[in-house]
Amino acid sequence: MKKLIPLLFALGGLAVWALAEEAMPAMPGMPAKKATGGDVIVKGEVLDMACYLDHGAQGAGHAGCAAKCISSGLPVGLKTADGTVYLLIGEHKPLNDQLAAYAAKTVTIHGKLVERDGIKLIENAELQM
Repeated sequence: MKKLIPLLFALGGLAVWALAEEAMPAMPGMPAKKATGGDVIVKGEVLDMACYLDHGAQGAGHAGCAAKCISSGLPVGLKTADGTVYLLIGEHKPLNDQLAAYAAKTVTIHGKLVERDGIKLIENAELQM
């Protein structure tokens, strides 16, 4: 019994430390934890991220420019109806060639949700037909 009590205290301390670690925000200068949401299916507008982030360009009026920017290799994203924006990456390769034709159109994407430091990414993204 004498050996069991210190072991229980140690395990209790580890549990409290683990819970506190999850609840605490990242400290300045320390990288934020990577949050992974697993497989997702997301529907939204295909964006060229350069123009969207620079001056909010989106929608049908920007379709031609977005197609050119995506075709030229600039980052491509997806904006959902609730305003959430995701950066899209294929399986270790860009999806630009495939998504340029869908600039400013609504598509459905399947992939793995990853978030780091507030940036949302769908990796291994696949266009759903």
